[in-house]
Amino acid sequence: MLTLVLAEAEVELMPVELSRHPAVIAHARLRRKQPTQILLDSNYHHAAMTNLPEGRRRGRPDITHLFLLTALESIVNKQGQLNVIVHTRDDTVITVNPETRIMRNYERFLGLMEKLFEKHVVPDEKQPLLSLRQNIPLKQVIEQVQADVVITFSKDGTSVVLPDYFKELKKQKKRHVLCIIGGFPSGMFHTDIKTISTDVVSLYPDMLPAWTVASEILVNYGNMSR
Repeated sequence: MLTLVLAEAEVELMPVELSRHPAVIAHARLRRKQPTQILLDSNYHHAAMTNLPEGRRRGRPDITHLFLLTALESIVNKQGQLNVIVHTRDDTVITVNPETRIMRNYERFLGLMEKLFEKHVVPDEKQPLLSLRQNIPLKQVIEQVQADVVITFSKDGTSVVLPDYFKELKKQKKRHVLCIIGGFPSGMFHTDIKTISTDVVSLYPDMLPAWTVASEILVNYGNMSR
């Protein structure tokens, strides 16, 4: 089994301190919602984010969107070997049913996530495809999964050739592999990842997009599990 955790993903509802900014009000009106009901998104709200702490890092739900599309449409998921979890900067945890089919249209995805933040489950409790829990630190997320090995992917980690690395895991009979991928556009993890990881590894000297890392993991894990 493979578990992918998108960690510290930049997905959050509009901060109250930005809710009166003209750009936010205009976008909320276009969405027919209150400003505090929409997601912070640098595509639309960059003018309001100038003085927001870590403003260059925040407001990137598009990263989560592309990551989920990559993971849920993968062969590994279709074969029933994948768990997907999204952990946000605010310690909100989104559990993803493997049968979920994320819409490719980004605007519809935003609407889905806004509904999830409001209801905490979509579409409903009888058919939970996405469910949301709050105030769960990344360390607790990892502990709850109880994987055989926890691997964090970071440009500052030990350089590995992924096919060889996964072959070694197979030799060691590590049956449940958990991989942590950063869900932010730049910078470092806020969590001390060394304390929660078996290994911290690097695929490439420069920072790679989350969906690229995910695709590399999924392909090589799929080859290993055959």
